[in-house]
Amino acid sequence: MASKRAVREVVGIGVAACAVTALALVAGCGGPSAPPRPKPFTPPVAKVSEEARGVIDRMAGFISGKKGFALRQTTTATVSDEALAAKLGGTTEHLIRVGRPSRLFVATGGDRKGGGTVASDGTALLIHDTATNRYESTPAPESIQAIVAHPLVGGMLAVGGDETIARVLLADDPAAALLEGVRKLDVAGTGSIDGRECVHLTAETEGSGWHLWIADGDEPVPVKFEPAKGRISQEGKDVDVATTVTLDQWRFDPEFGADEFTFGPPEGAEKVASIIAAAEEEARRKRAARPSLHPTVGFPASKSTFVGLDGERFDPTAHREKIVVLDFWATWCGPCRESLPTVARVCSEYADKDVLFRAVNVKEDEETIRTFLAEAAIDATVVMDSTGESMAAYLVDAIPHTVVIGKDGVIQAVHVGSSDRLEERLRKQLDALGEGKSLVPRPSGNMAPRADPI
Repeated sequence: MASKRAVREVVGIGVAACAVTALALVAGCGGPSAPPRPKPFTPPVAKVSEEARGVIDRMAGFISGKKGFALRQTTTATVSDEALAAKLGGTTEHLIRVGRPSRLFVATGGDRKGGGTVASDGTALLIHDTATNRYESTPAPESIQAIVAHPLVGGMLAVGGDETIARVLLADDPAAALLEGVRKLDVAGTGSIDGRECVHLTAETEGSGWHLWIADGDEPVPVKFEPAKGRISQEGKDVDVATTVTLDQWRFDPEFGADEFTFGPPEGAEKVASIIAAAEEEARRKRAARPSLHPTVGFPASKSTFVGLDGERFDPTAHREKIVVLDFWATWCGPCRESLPTVARVCSEYADKDVLFRAVNVKEDEETIRTFLAEAAIDATVVMDSTGESMAAYLVDAIPHTVVIGKDGVIQAVHVGSSDRLEERLRKQLDALGEGKSLVPRPSGNMAPRADPI
């Protein structure tokens, strides 16, 4: 079935507190009697109609009874938003060959990114990742199901949007694999799919459901599969995604050639001991080379009241419809004299793209500020932090200190000091935020669009 990933964090203090409480109760330290233990969760019994069970068992018995088979699985994803169709939609093709007990070949193609090739000839398992052009070779597991349990193989089967049927066909017990997570299964009727008479099954699952068409007759194989529509958030929009999986070009008990379970890596491919380990090491190096994030990034901007040279009050948290840029500076600061004109000019050019800029002067008087702006010919709206309270709220330890606040009110980026790359990075950040992306590292499980680290 579709793979489920979860990241759990355990707070040591909480665990310790629970442990102390448990010991106190066991030792009888005057505390109240322990509450009764909750009954273990028992999932509801699946309601599978007798007719539907018969169809599933026929399919499973037919597939399991074959020494080998081959097929093509084509997965097509369509989205409800035309502007995102090219990015999220498309077609993925999996060419699958099975030779029991431990020969497997899976090649991924189509117009969607990702995938690769899996080739096990029963002796060696070779996996090639298209995205990185890396490959690894290890001894072959003893069963096809063990090969599919490899995270890279499972990931390649999932390219295109849904690996349910591929996993079912490659499982030791196809019926059990298909019924995992099913709460209700019925026969919805019959129909013709690409000229083949099929039985239409409909299922309710823990999360949603699916439809499956299985061929009637002597070869009861899956012909079409449709998981329930999913909804994801992309570029600030809620988008419906519909997936259709078709299975054709079936061959049963074929006489496979010796080369049908082997694969030669493409020119320039890098051999590694582990593709996953190599990717983790590459990510570690990138993190090490990337400047550390300022501690305020990812947190809501602080409510502050600045007073402008014109007497107007300004609170950066009161402009949720804008991208707000604050630049903390002073006339006596050499790097500030270099960076302030750059930040002011870039923000001025992005003013018609919902960017609002304020130059936050730190603890200087109005006359000093006005004289400097006139001499330096800087066109910027200046507000003042006369007490330093806002510096403390934004954790400003050195100036210049530039803060970029998204339309969600969250601090997206912080630049401390002046650099030759300041203008380039600021423009990229404003462009990304204008596209509805976030610059904050993605929390686990969050599917909102993120810009590449800038």
